Parts: sequence; C-alpha cells; structure tokens
Amino acid sequence: MEKKYPLGHKKVLILYAPLGAGHGAAANAIAEDFALMYPDIEIKNINVLDFVFDIFKHGLPWFYNQTIINTPILYKLIYNFYNYRGRYKHLSNISGVILRKSRLVKFIEEFNPNFIISTNPLSMQLVSLTKKENIINIPSANVCTDFGFHSLWSNEDVNYYFVANQDIKNSLVKRGTSGDVIKITGIPISKKFSETPDKNKIIENLNFDKSKPILLIVGGRISYGNLLKIVKGVKKKSKNLQIIIVAGRDKILQEKLQNSKIKNYPAIRVFDFIDNIDEYMSVADLILTKAGGLTVSECLSKNLPMVFNDIIPGQEEDNVKYVVKQGAGIKAPGSRRPVEAIIKLFSNSKKLEEMKQNCKKLAKPKASEDLVDFIVSEMK
Repeated sequence: MEKKYPLGHKKVLILYAPLGAGHGAAANAIAEDFALMYPDIEIKNINVLDFVFDIFKHGLPWFYNQTIINTPILYKLIYNFYNYRGRYKHLSNISGVILRKSRLVKFIEEFNPNFIISTNPLSMQLVSLTKKENIINIPSANVCTDFGFHSLWSNEDVNYYFVANQDIKNSLVKRGTSGDVIKITGIPISKKFSETPDKNKIIENLNFDKSKPILLIVGGRISYGNLLKIVKGVKKKSKNLQIIIVAGRDKILQEKLQNSKIKNYPAIRVFDFIDNIDEYMSVADLILTKAGGLTVSECLSKNLPMVFNDIIPGQEEDNVKYVVKQGAGIKAPGSRRPVEAIIKLFSNSKKLEEMKQNCKKLAKPKASEDLVDFIVSEMK
C-alpha cells in the first residue's frame, strides 16, 4: 500500500546517474536514512537517465564502462581535460539537449520537492540548467562521492555541498564557493557498514580458523590472471593465510573463478556478487580492492586497511593518493607488488594495526545521517 502523507508535508528528490556504481549507492544510503530518521518526509530516489531517450539512457553508461575498461588512457585524458572550469561549456550544451528532450522537468514540476540532492555532476547539471532558464528554482545540494576534487562538481547554482574532506572544501573555496555552504560530512554509505556483526559466527560459517589472518579480495577491475598470480603468491609465502574472494558484478571473473581449481584450495572461499560484503569486511584484516569512493568509505568505516591494485585513471587515482597519504592504504599495481605488500603487512602486525587506526581516524560512518539532519533543518 502506498504511503499517504498529510497536506503540506515535505518532499525531497534524490537524483543520480549510473556512471559507476557509487553514485547510485550513495543515493540509496541517503534515501535509507531519510526513511529511518524522518518517515514523514516523502522521498523519491531516481536515475535521471530513466527520463531521457534510450540513446542517452543506454549510450552514456555504455560509453563510460567501455572507456574505463578498454581505453583507460582515453578516460584519463577526458577526465583531465574537463578538470578546468572553462573547458566544459559544450558539456552544458549537451546537458541542455538531454534536458529539453527528457521528461525530467515535468517530473520535478509535478513532484514539486522542497529540496533536491544530487550524487552525480550530470544530474546536478540538469537541475542547474532548470534554474538558469527559470524553469525550476528549488534549493539543491551536490554530494561529492570521491576523495579528490574535480571541476565538474563545482556549480554556481548549487546551494550546498557535502564533501569527503577539507581538501575538497579548499578547492571549492578557491573556485569562489562560500565556505559556509560546504559541509564536510564524508561520503554517504549504507548503515550496515557501521554495524557490528557477530564476527565469530561469520568466521564459523566460512569454516575458517579465527586465530589465523584473513585477506579479502574484491573484484571489479582485477583480471583473473592477475588474481590467480596474487593468490598463488601469497599462499606460497604464507601457509596460514585465509582468503575470501568476491568477484562482484564482473561476469567474466565470476565464470572463470567458478571453473577454476582456486575455489578448491584450502582456506579459500569464492563468491560471485553478494549483498553481505559488510560482514566479510568485518572479519578481514586486509583488503585488496578497487578504489571507488564508496568502496573506500566502506573500508574506512570497517577500519579495514586497503591494498589498491587495478586503478581507474582519474577519480580513483585521486582516492588512492588521499588514502595512501593518510596511511590507510597502499598502492600496489600488477601481480608482484600486491604479493609483496600483503606479505609485508601480515608480517608486521604493528604496521597493520597502525593502518587500522588511521582508517578509524578517517572514517565518517554517519555521513548520510549528518547530511539528512542538515537538509531537514534547512527545510523547516
């Protein structure tokens, strides 16, 4: 049954674009906290590409995914080129075409929200155009989902920014944004990453030994060939190491792992895409992972030191630089360097504990709650 709201109740619209999984995950985390904390506020959480022609709806995510997978150098060139405010005028023109050919404006006008939140520069650019053209003028906020700054996040029509750290705030201020409208909340993540599960039960279900260390490997960018070399390398040098491998959404990696003898190795557990990655983060001592902003935030919340392997040029490089500088992670590309980094850390409990403490210092598990509280205070 659809929930009924009283007349005059507040409405919040959350927008994202599926260019990478993190923007949607951040939007979902915000919607989750609104529902839990302020159930009387009506929330709509939408993918802006659902309101445009199929050529944009399917073409933009396809181009993004193909570029980062097959031609990452091209993606880096595009990322760097548009990291200058004066260079993305024609992107605004493209956004204008998308906006005028979409049903988004009509949807926003009919829903008539009191506040608009965007977790992606594209969706906020569309909102910005509606303000410029005097179509819609609703208070709005940009939620930056990485640890480094890019010019596309900066928008003169945005009322508020929610960012991960002081560095991003400084960058926005340099571009003329008032520091008063920039809130350092962290990156919104699901509440489950701040929960404390029964670690002994999780380890028992894995049929692992709770006295032995656990390495978590999460797919997303890592190739099967590199993964196999890394697993064989660490197992050769550390017989008592237990390993959890999660292929994630990578269908090719899923298939190769399921047909591989690796899943029959002692003390190795292999999974496809799972929805309880938070549990495995809770019991792991170290993670080999991609460097998306949401993934990094989740690891920080779990006090889980990171080894970064296959990194997408652009925003993931920024994330890695930040985390490594803060002593919470290590950059180790290829197949040899991860083995060296993993063995070195598991051989140095003091260093590993120091990295866990650095994760704890950086973690902002209540980012979504703080963001929601602030927006509600602004709507009163």
